[in-house]
Amino acid sequence: MQGAPPPGMRTLCRTRRGLLLAALLSGGHTLAAAPQPPRGLSQGAPLGRCGPLTVTTNAATGAGFNADVFGWHDRDCRARVARLARPSPSQAGGYLYDLAFHADGARRLARGTNAGGWNGWGFVVLHYAQTAATTQGLPPTFSGTVLAGRHHALHRFRWRLSAGGPVDATVDWLFVTGRDEPLFAVTLDSSPAGADVVKADSRAPYGDLAFEGEPGDIGGLGWGDARRFTTRCAGALTPQCAWDYQQPNTVPFVRMWSRSVDAEQGAVQTTSDALHPGGGDYGGGMLAAHCRGRTSQTAGPGCCAEGTRLPVAWLWPYQLSQYELPFTATSHRLAWGQTYGAVGQTTYQHFGKALSGYPYQSYSVFLVLGPRTPSATLGRVAAMERLLGARLTVSEGEVLTEAPGGVGRADAVRLDVPGYDPTYATFDVRAASGRATFTLEPLAGPVDAPVFRVHGQVEPPTTFTLDGGALTPDVDVFVTHDAVRATTWLTLRATVVRPVTLQVR
Repeated sequence: MQGAPPPGMRTLCRTRRGLLLAALLSGGHTLAAAPQPPRGLSQGAPLGRCGPLTVTTNAATGAGFNADVFGWHDRDCRARVARLARPSPSQAGGYLYDLAFHADGARRLARGTNAGGWNGWGFVVLHYAQTAATTQGLPPTFSGTVLAGRHHALHRFRWRLSAGGPVDATVDWLFVTGRDEPLFAVTLDSSPAGADVVKADSRAPYGDLAFEGEPGDIGGLGWGDARRFTTRCAGALTPQCAWDYQQPNTVPFVRMWSRSVDAEQGAVQTTSDALHPGGGDYGGGMLAAHCRGRTSQTAGPGCCAEGTRLPVAWLWPYQLSQYELPFTATSHRLAWGQTYGAVGQTTYQHFGKALSGYPYQSYSVFLVLGPRTPSATLGRVAAMERLLGARLTVSEGEVLTEAPGGVGRADAVRLDVPGYDPTYATFDVRAASGRATFTLEPLAGPVDAPVFRVHGQVEPPTTFTLDGGALTPDVDVFVTHDAVRATTWLTLRATVVRPVTLQVR
């Protein structure tokens, strides 16, 4: 297409009728039609209808335990299937066992490696006092699907852990038609222990996934806190790999990639490092003083162990394969990171910032599975930067400026970006008499498949328009009405390149 796109340009996607999401687990493919001419809203995938999300409970995995299965269509209208291990008398459950998707034109299954008993990804791990409390082998106190809508589903787990005192962990998994990545949202509530009793970090989500299909050597890894760290390995990852830690970074992330397959796994936070710092300051500022802003050639004296090039293992802000790396290049460990004290302390230090981890520590990350070239993880980081720079305004109803502080919480906190709730990475408005009209302006660049929530809609809406033109459910917009919470979820099947106005009634 020549020249600048007209306001609201779009193309949408088509799949063959009757496609079963289960076919992906047996090697089936979703076929997309050729691109259609733009129709005025956004640029995206080919025109057509995406099938509804499916939820199957207590399904056999063939691995000696059952799972709750979530099937949805991603941004290209290709089927994805995730299986969450279901608690039972013989299986603690509570984690992502595997996820099937398409890559390089073929089916790929990312499955737990069971290394060290971590047979998947999404475990809660809290380190404290030279030991750890984990959900590995710990049955949840609650497990269930709290929303199973046509295009949006939420599954929740709860545990009580003992990390020097009781800590209640709540984890939500969110699946959305039009999004490639499942979202993992966690709240760690240390109020049962009382203030300043618990002094723990958080490495949730934690685990091992063979993200390339069959596990092999890791080719490299990286992370983002205030800057971006990336290895420069000639072959497999070793302690002698060169690295660069100079590029400024906005949205926290962690990633690793395969040596032999064009594949990587990553986790990307739903808000910026400035608003919710990512990564742990495990060395009391040493990482920033001796490693950050440098390279392997210019590292300070406290950065690297003698005889190696990579930073000292305990300085890494996220747990990856650093503790297995001296012995093997095949470790697929990938976890998040929050400083000691981020769980339980009224005040803790994080690279010179005074933060609070009591009574709650809440955050959310996307699980990214995709190609190494171009990086699927860095693509999601860029998408988050553009999303955080968008502006939401309302002409009918109101933009929400407060929301619960995280999953499983009732307390209202101020939203740092008006209308944007980082818990589920949604734009939120409140309807007036069941109606809402709102405008999204992509001030920082195109926003892909934005998800909106319209609160205060007791009855399901029947009319959806964009810039005055009708939107067709399942084709132009993916809709779930949550009658219990009087909320309508909307995923706009588009990349918003200019200001667009939606009306829901």
